[in-house]
Amino acid sequence: MKYIKIKPEISYEEFIELVGDVSEFNSTTGKRYKVSKYDTIHLKFNRLDGKKPEMEWNINLSKLYEAYQSLTDFSTANFKPFVPITHSPGRGLLLKIGLLKTV
Repeated sequence: MKYIKIKPEISYEEFIELVGDVSEFNSTTGKRYKVSKYDTIHLKFNRLDGKKPEMEWNINLSKLYEAYQSLTDFSTANFKPFVPITHSPGRGLLLKIGLLKTV
């Protein structure tokens, strides 16, 4: 599946505002996540479908924003230099906040 940017000119402030409205989201592989903490730099969340739902994951939002601004191919492998380990949830978060869509 391919993904395209919806709003390539979005500012970091607008991006953070969109992320702040998210309480739950899905990765692009269907895993469900619940946000546990949010600030302007990090989003912490728990994977609801995992073997350890109490384990907290973390996405660096400035790096995810950088990935959104830099990438033209949104395959999960391309997210790895920006958000290692959380590349699939990162792409899922971008879909949730409406900055990516499938084509």
